[in-house]
Amino acid sequence: MNILFRADAGEEIGSGHLMRCFGLAQYLRDEGMSCSLLTTGREEPAAARWQEEEIDVREQQVEHGSPEDAVATSEAAYEVDAQWIVADGYDFGLNWQRAVREGGPHLLCFDDLGGASFAADLVVNQNPGAQDMSYDMEGGSRVLAGADYVVLRREFRYLKRKTSPGPPRLLVTFGGYDRDNLALAAMGELAKLKEPFAATVICTADARGLEEAKSFATSHEQKFRVLPPTDMAPLMAATDLALCAGGTTSLELASLGVPMVLVTVADNQEPGAVALDCAGCARLAGRGGAALPDAVKATDDLLHNPAAREDMGRASAVLVDGRGVTRIARALG
Repeated sequence: MNILFRADAGEEIGSGHLMRCFGLAQYLRDEGMSCSLLTTGREEPAAARWQEEEIDVREQQVEHGSPEDAVATSEAAYEVDAQWIVADGYDFGLNWQRAVREGGPHLLCFDDLGGASFAADLVVNQNPGAQDMSYDMEGGSRVLAGADYVVLRREFRYLKRKTSPGPPRLLVTFGGYDRDNLALAAMGELAKLKEPFAATVICTADARGLEEAKSFATSHEQKFRVLPPTDMAPLMAATDLALCAGGTTSLELASLGVPMVLVTVADNQEPGAVALDCAGCARLAGRGGAALPDAVKATDDLLHNPAAREDMGRASAVLVDGRGVTRIARALG
């Protein structure tokens, strides 16, 4: 079977769409299927991960979700003889879906928000609680919804958490494009805490923001280590608690049983973050920089309470069992 993925990454939309597709592509390739990617930013760091796996990456420069995008996608699907197109992005609306389906391949669309109309053969919403969302599906198409369908990259499917002595290890990260440098603002709040901890901070702001974060860490060297975007999997496996945004990162942390304090940074993160909070896997502090004081207060509480962290970790590991890609692959037939 040949699969064409259509997804993008960038400062405005983040990297979650492209990396979610990447996790599914890894699994399908491991199962002997052929995968290609059509994207608008071949040089984006997230797209580079596809190239490292020697996946065929094609670039086009038309507007996301436009009629021209549908034509380019259909043409690429024909060139690679794709039986399925997998699309991930909020610009791929009903008209786009109808157009690419006319070309012959089946269509899978990822979604996070619910309540929309779809002409796809299959819609996947991997967020906890998504099974309670409504969809208007044309032609009796299927919806796969809820944490049973969380897509994990290969490294997370085989990763185990590591424990170590010493003060609690804290991971701070706010997604692939932290334009407001929430990581630096969070460090400012965390530095006020008296409870011992050792924090690894992933700063995905611009170059100036990264230097500012590193400078702050230098003056608090016993507490903070600042890193640019890097391989997150081993860092997640080595942490006791995370202060992070919602979205893909929170689901990856849940699969490892890592307790979390969440600060959402986009609308599409809200439903999943609320569901993680309700399931006992995380504490949701609120939205954006205004929520950081409450988030750090919750972090301080959990640093003092290892039993609560353990309970949250167990709830997370039960919720996300790591077999989501297997279930989606079966649905592709």
